[in-house]
Amino acid sequence: MTLELVDEWGDISSTTVKDRRPVERVQPLRTGDKAPFFSIANRAGYWTTPVLPSTPAEHILTLPHLLEAGTLVVGFYCPCWGRYAEPFLDTLIRLAEAVHAHGAQLVVFSNEHPRYMPNKAQEAPMTIVFDADKSVAQQFGVYSEADPIWDRISGISEEVYIPALYVVDAGRQIRYQFLDENFESLTHQAQPVIEAITHTIVS
Repeated sequence: MTLELVDEWGDISSTTVKDRRPVERVQPLRTGDKAPFFSIANRAGYWTTPVLPSTPAEHILTLPHLLEAGTLVVGFYCPCWGRYAEPFLDTLIRLAEAVHAHGAQLVVFSNEHPRYMPNKAQEAPMTIVFDADKSVAQQFGVYSEADPIWDRISGISEEVYIPALYVVDAGRQIRYQFLDENFESLTHQAQPVIEAITHTIVS
């Protein structure tokens, strides 16, 4: 597209502006999809991605390893969600207790290192993983650099994930998903979401 610009002296100049490429919207995984394979590494007592080639095998966990212990609940959380972050974290902590009581486990991927999480999060029966390269969030479709959240949700200026929770069975099938793409549901649905997840685990 060519624009003609007129300066204060009346001189006209032309400039070419490239058309903005259409945004390819992020496509989160849904119930019935297969959970993607992922690996996490334990570094200095904290779980993180990516797994470096030099990481000892005994410091690596993969999705199949996690599923050997039973049903897995996968969550995505960002402390920089503004006012939404604290209620979501509180829900994760409540959910962790319920999931643990039913013999399953909760793994939460975050864009912040676990060492900076509040004590209540670190003490909850859940595994917090620093998704440093956002690779797992991208695989689940809850993050895309080409479709940033801050471009459509006011009050968010960071590269963040879509709030999400998934229940994954032993066959890697997603049996339940909670997605809050508009950042408005969980504050009103925390208990129903917890109940839906625990019901999926035991059914």
